[in-house]
Amino acid sequence: MAAGLLAAAPSVQATTGYLKIHMISAGDGRSDCFLIELPDNTKMVVDVADGYSSTLINKLNALGFGGGIKYLCGTHEHVDHIGGMDEFINSGFNINNTQIYYPKGAINGDGIHYNHLVSACNSHGLTIKKLVAGDYIINTTYSGKPFKIRCISPENNKVDGGSDDWGSENEASLVLKITYGAKSILMQGDAYGSTELDILAGPYASEIHLCQVLKVGHHGVNANGALSCREAYLDAAGVNNAFITDGDMAIDPTIKTRLQDRNIHYWSSGSGDGYAWLRTDGSSDWEEGEAPTWP
Repeated sequence: MAAGLLAAAPSVQATTGYLKIHMISAGDGRSDCFLIELPDNTKMVVDVADGYSSTLINKLNALGFGGGIKYLCGTHEHVDHIGGMDEFINSGFNINNTQIYYPKGAINGDGIHYNHLVSACNSHGLTIKKLVAGDYIINTTYSGKPFKIRCISPENNKVDGGSDDWGSENEASLVLKITYGAKSILMQGDAYGSTELDILAGPYASEIHLCQVLKVGHHGVNANGALSCREAYLDAAGVNNAFITDGDMAIDPTIKTRLQDRNIHYWSSGSGDGYAWLRTDGSSDWEEGEAPTWP
C-alpha cells in the first residue's frame, strides 16, 4: 500500500472532491459511529451508538460541519449502533433531508431503540426509508467520477417472505458500499461471515470488488462462534485498510490473522483516542490521518 501519512496536517477538514471517513469513539469505544465526508461536500453519519450523540456533535462542530448532515443511516436495532440516534435527532442538529436510512425487515423493525428512533423521527418530520440490496442512496457522478452509495444487504428475497433476515439483527445489518471514482468503502454494521458469504453468492457479488476500506463487522470480536472477515470476502474486495470498533475488547485472533496475512492495515477504536480517518480523491491511494494500529 502506498498511502501517504499526513504527519503535520494542521486540520483534518477535507476539501470538496474527497471521500473521507472518520471513526468516532466515546466511552469504552466498542460502539459504532462513523462520519463520512462525501465529494460533493455533503456529510453522512452511519450509526450513533448510545452515549455518542454529544461526542459526535462536538466532533462535527470542531470540524466546522455545524451546517448539518444530509445522510443519516442506522445499521440495525442494537444499542451500540442506534441507541443514541434518537438523542442526536432530538438535539436539534440539522439533518438536511426529509428521511433517514435503515435496513428493511421485521427483525430490525421492532425493539426499544428502533421505537425511540421512530418517535424522534416523527417529532422532527423525518421518515425512515427501508433499504434492501440493490437500492441506492446516491447514484450519480461528481467531477466525472462515479459517486454512489448502494445497499448490498439485506437481500430482498430473505426480507420479503423469506427467512426473515437470517433470524438475527446482526446478520441482517444494513451493509453499504460507498464509492467515489475507483475507490470504495464497505460499511458492514455487525454483519457476520455468514452474511458476507450470502453477499458473495447473491446478485450483488460484483459490488464487493475494488473496496479498499472495510468497517469490520461486529467489532472484530467473536459472537458465540460467529466471526466476520471471511477470507473469500476480504480477497474478493481487495481490502487493504480496515476500521475495527473493538474498544476495550480484544480483537479475535482469527480475525487478526486473516487481516495480517493479507497485509491489511487496521485502526482500532481501542488504540489511542479511538479516532482515526482516511481519505482519497477517488483516484489516488488512501491517505492516513495517523499510523495504523497494525502494523
